[in-house]
Amino acid sequence: MNLITARAAPLETDALTLMVEDHVLLDRATLQVERGEVLAVTGGAGAGKTALLGVLADQPLPGVDAAGRARVDGRRLLIAQGGQLAPRRPLALQVAEVVGHHLGIDLRSALRRMADGLDRMGVPAAARRFDLPPEQISQSLRWACLFAMAAAVGPAVLLADSPCAGLDPTVRLRLLHRLADWARAEGVALLLAGRPEDRVDGPADRVLRLRHGRLVPDSAVPPERSAPASPPVGHEMPGSALLRARTVGMAYPLSPGPKGEPRELTVLHGVDLDLRAGETVALLGETGSAKATLARALLCLPPPTAGSVAWMGRDMVPAAVPAASAAEADQAGLRRTRRDLQPLFPDPAASFDPSMTIAAQFAVALESLRPDIPASQRALRIAEALAAAGLPDGTAERWPAGLTAAEAARAGLARALLSGPRALVADEPAATLSAEERSGFLDTLRVVRDHHRLSLVVATEQFAEGLRDADRGIVLLAGHVVESAAAGILLTAPLHPYSRAMLAASRGERPALEGDAPSGLAQPAGCPLRRRCPLARDFCAQAMPPLEEVSPGHRVACHYWDAPEGGAADGA
Repeated sequence: MNLITARAAPLETDALTLMVEDHVLLDRATLQVERGEVLAVTGGAGAGKTALLGVLADQPLPGVDAAGRARVDGRRLLIAQGGQLAPRRPLALQVAEVVGHHLGIDLRSALRRMADGLDRMGVPAAARRFDLPPEQISQSLRWACLFAMAAAVGPAVLLADSPCAGLDPTVRLRLLHRLADWARAEGVALLLAGRPEDRVDGPADRVLRLRHGRLVPDSAVPPERSAPASPPVGHEMPGSALLRARTVGMAYPLSPGPKGEPRELTVLHGVDLDLRAGETVALLGETGSAKATLARALLCLPPPTAGSVAWMGRDMVPAAVPAASAAEADQAGLRRTRRDLQPLFPDPAASFDPSMTIAAQFAVALESLRPDIPASQRALRIAEALAAAGLPDGTAERWPAGLTAAEAARAGLARALLSGPRALVADEPAATLSAEERSGFLDTLRVVRDHHRLSLVVATEQFAEGLRDADRGIVLLAGHVVESAAAGILLTAPLHPYSRAMLAASRGERPALEGDAPSGLAQPAGCPLRRRCPLARDFCAQAMPPLEEVSPGHRVACHYWDAPEGGAADGA
């Protein structure tokens, strides 16, 4: 007779239904999460992920009615959306309250358990400041502290709602993988909920998609965007250079030094870029990489403080500098360039005047950029631009406040198309959109690019997404170009450790980088990646590596790009 009985899963639901009035958020969901299993539940904004976790944590949201059964065996913890800690209170007191409440132990024991948890999350001892309030530590360290608190409590079930949202992809995936490793090692049932673009599925053993009220296996949901196997129909191979930037730099003044000496912060260092007719170039990098600064410098919004930016042979910088003399300034030429070279902003809703309808704002733009178009034809031009951007009839008469985020992004695209441009420079144009909205917008942008034969520069932290429709990619780190190559090479075989880490994060894999990026005000000597890099050696502190060509069209700035990871340091 077998006396060994299987232990029930610590988290189970049976026909669980969640409703808000007559709207079904979750329809008869049955699931279970075993000990040591990591389950990811993904879905867009408003899909019902937060409501589901609230019910599982026995903290239902107001107005949410539940039917069916949800069972949690053992201690449960919920890390709420945003990962908030109490402001202005030392971390030590919050640790004592949370851990002490669950385990009934004193401050010293709670902090000891917390320190063990921080070890598991890869936080070095030098970064632990229990005497500081949360607002004085980095966002990534706050998330690591929340995870360490959970590890200190030792729950049977841990629920995390949009964990690490807002962090750079490489930092986010590193923390999520560490949390998943801890859950597996300790036999904790871990449920991660988030948007598909947050890649909470990366460290998961199993993935479910919450869609139209149903929890379905992620494999049953068709991919939102697929990489084109060949250049899209109508997309011509790049031609001659339209935009040429040389040694572009950007520096901002700081307050005077102790002796009154002038100081400045250089955020962009001598970047060269050519944009050819019909070409799409992706500017790739995380927070602080200066990709957005470069995108705006190419538009001279504001103009760079060093170097030149020429559109079709005409240097834009002299006319764009506010202090330029009348002899240097060519305002008519700059206006023609603005007509040809149009921006797409990361928050298009904020770039519209709330006191004017879309039609009124577009008419002003046309009057400024295309005075050759008669007033009688402007309404037709506006309607054509809105239709090209995928917006329905009647959008022109709406107010910006009435547009959804997706409609505002498309309205921003329509505004950029009004003047009949030859190139678009986009700074995270889909940053405010959900995964599904983002997919539709980027598909529309690709169709518009091909139909109008536009050149395109796109700055984004989404590595794989940015390269999917690009001809070339330029990877920026702390204002330096560290790798430049054809998009296909960067998607399959990047050489710089930073590029490899961003590619791994875009796939949901664990990046081979440790720690956070240094502050722009305290960059280390030499290579800015060296404190996080698996290839770092002593020489990396001596000088910033030059951007060298390692194969035709492929340039890398790394002293040891061809060395195996984990190699011995110089002199070891």
